[in-house]
Amino acid sequence: MIQTETQIFIALIKGVVEQSTTLTGEYKQKLKQDFNIWQQQGFKILDELEKQNKINYEYVESITDIYHNINLEIRNNLNNKQCKTKTNTLLK
Repeated sequence: MIQTETQIFIALIKGVVEQSTTLTGEYKQKLKQDFNIWQQQGFKILDELEKQNKINYEYVESITDIYHNINLEIRNNLNNKQCKTKTNTLLK
């Protein structure tokens, strides 16, 4: 089996690149261009690793799912805190 650390790294890249697609359109001009280049490089790395047959898809997908669940929980926690802050401000 391919090294565990390599699979974790691949899943991290995949999770970050997939998460970053939700930010497309959030940035302007130079920053947007740099962000798009970074995102494309992440996809290139994944494609190259796939061509080299270095990806254990089942393992990578299970790790990527964990990253996405963590991101969802973070997003929900931040949204709940923002809602509470707005509610408290309105009640004052």
